[in-house]
Amino acid sequence: MRTRRQRLGQHFLRDPGTARALSAALADAPPRVLEIGAGKGDLTRSLLERFSSVRSVELDARLAAALPGRLGNPANREVRHGDGLALDLEELAEGGPWQVAANLPYSVGTPILRRLLPRHDLFTVLVVMVQLEVARRLVAPPGGAGRGLLTIEAEAYSRAELLFTVPPRCFSPPPRVTSAVVRLTLHPLPAPPGTVERALEIASAAFTHRRKQLANALASVGTQEEIAAGLTAAGVDDKLRPQDLGLDLWLAVADALPTRKEA
Repeated sequence: MRTRRQRLGQHFLRDPGTARALSAALADAPPRVLEIGAGKGDLTRSLLERFSSVRSVELDARLAAALPGRLGNPANREVRHGDGLALDLEELAEGGPWQVAANLPYSVGTPILRRLLPRHDLFTVLVVMVQLEVARRLVAPPGGAGRGLLTIEAEAYSRAELLFTVPPRCFSPPPRVTSAVVRLTLHPLPAPPGTVERALEIASAAFTHRRKQLANALASVGTQEEIAAGLTAAGVDDKLRPQDLGLDLWLAVADALPTRKEA
């Protein structure tokens, strides 16, 4: 029977070199790091060597309780037991802003990222380890394989870089897939909040029909006439497919398409 940790897709990092590389990918400032998913503390140890304050979140109560002693009870660390999907972000980021470092469980990595990405008011940089497939989605260029809504969200809120891959042997237990470390440098919104929200809503609708041309992929957000007029006004070829558009074009489409009024 698999453990709860395995069901969540969490694999403990056990390679010191990878931990040091992930820590080194963070900026020098602010000197505060929020670690999500501390596990047995291999990454935590590298973070403590570099930063004056490390606040670790761990879902497993036994691991959270054991972590301070495992690390030698350093003065610059704090451990909180809780779920990265549920804990209040304002409370976690008290005394910030913070950088974020994480070895994210495969099963909840994307939802956690979606919580963190819009909060440039709380966090400056996210350096996260995720499944390679997710990493590639985060950085996929227009027209690239795997480009989807998560890519557009990453572009709206950050500058994403795929730094390096991590083979299964660096974890215990070894996963069946390769992981990768991504750095997301958060920035203010590139457009008014309402425009960004509308662009993401439209992109979400379109990516549910990613194989269709835009004129058809956007059928749920307007009439044929509205969509045709909106795409023309935005300077977007209606024969493109959703994965062909960059964030700038999604923002233009959001400005050009009328907002549907609820009945």
